[in-house]
Amino acid sequence: MEIPLFQDDTPLRFERIVLYPYPDLKRIWTRLWLPAIQDKAPNVEIAVLNADGSENTSVYMMARSEQRIETTLHLRNPSPGATYRIVAELTDGISDKPALLDRQEFDLVLEFRDPEANEPGFGIGVDWSSLGSDPRA
Repeated sequence: MEIPLFQDDTPLRFERIVLYPYPDLKRIWTRLWLPAIQDKAPNVEIAVLNADGSENTSVYMMARSEQRIETTLHLRNPSPGATYRIVAELTDGISDKPALLDRQEFDLVLEFRDPEANEPGFGIGVDWSSLGSDPRA
């Protein structure tokens, strides 16, 4: 019996994105899940936009081969209780105009939510109402 390690018939996209602001509200813990596709190393960009649409912070990670990608975003002049817009893009290629594979947008209210207490975070692809296990696993 052959057990496939890769999901080659699955499109390259974000399966799940989870963000949790740290208690100091200056940093945001971030994890993204991608399908395991052999010989694919997409670029990942995560941007945090202020209420007026200007960029507060962002990170661009080139040619990532991991199935789970984790990073910490550092906010400039954080405003507790404010709503920020999160934009995550998955692209392919190293050029001036890489091909867009997936784009996800959602809101994040800057308030501490404790993942250790199974409090819901922010993101996509998670059923927050059924948190019975560690969402970071």
